[in-house]
Amino acid sequence: MSSVHHIDTGAIGSGAAYSFAVTRFDDAGADGRTAIGIEVLGGVDRIVAGQLRNQLLTVAKEHPASISVDMRNVVVVDGACLAVLVEAWRFCDEHGIELAVRSPAVAIRETFAVAPSGRILAIRA
Repeated sequence: MSSVHHIDTGAIGSGAAYSFAVTRFDDAGADGRTAIGIEVLGGVDRIVAGQLRNQLLTVAKEHPASISVDMRNVVVVDGACLAVLVEAWRFCDEHGIELAVRSPAVAIRETFAVAPSGRILAIRA
């Protein structure tokens, strides 16, 4: 059984110009673990980064098989966004969760070793 849910988690009223949406894919694999996707719209700056962090870590604590962060429609990626991805990657790596970034920005590719699939493999030294 599969279902998709979109949740607008924009920072309306906080002065933020950006928002992101959460897309959940509840397709359970043979082991019963799910794949969860997060679509980022607009950009992630220091104002929105905390919300993205909370969302990523909340879904990661459910221990899905994988988390995919779709960044095709992102116009701003700053240090706050990179810090969120580093924290999420570390948590996922420690718990055997595959974290992938779809269409990563140059700043993300320069920070992480990213496989052609988008999977974040390591933090670049």
